[in-house]
Amino acid sequence: MTAWRTPDIQAAEDFLSNAVAEADRAMRTAQQNLRGKEPSTEDIRRVMQFAKSSDASPAMRQLADRIARGAGLSWRQVLTGEASHDPLVRQALEADRARLDELIVGETAPPPRPKPKPRDDDEPIQFTEDAW
Repeated sequence: MTAWRTPDIQAAEDFLSNAVAEADRAMRTAQQNLRGKEPSTEDIRRVMQFAKSSDASPAMRQLADRIARGAGLSWRQVLTGEASHDPLVRQALEADRARLDELIVGETAPPPRPKPKPRDDDEPIQFTEDAW
């Protein structure tokens, strides 16, 4: 069954498998680094400025242009990993990962607010026949 798979095809398959595995590892690492952190407004501003500069990769500049045109994508979605399914986002993040790590400081996400504890003098939350 594998007679049609020449050594060149097998090498190409191996190369592709390794590239996909490396991309998956990079995305998982990026998501773990951002977990619990929210990009601040200042982080987003710095990334936007970088993406428009000549220092950014062509993929990052193309992503900035796409976001500026209003293509249903925001910098917050890109930086939080919500848009990691998009090939251009992945390409831009991989190309400029080191520079983005320098630019994004992040802010700790606020903890969830605790529910207030009911006091004895509060009215009942549910009314039943014998509540009053």
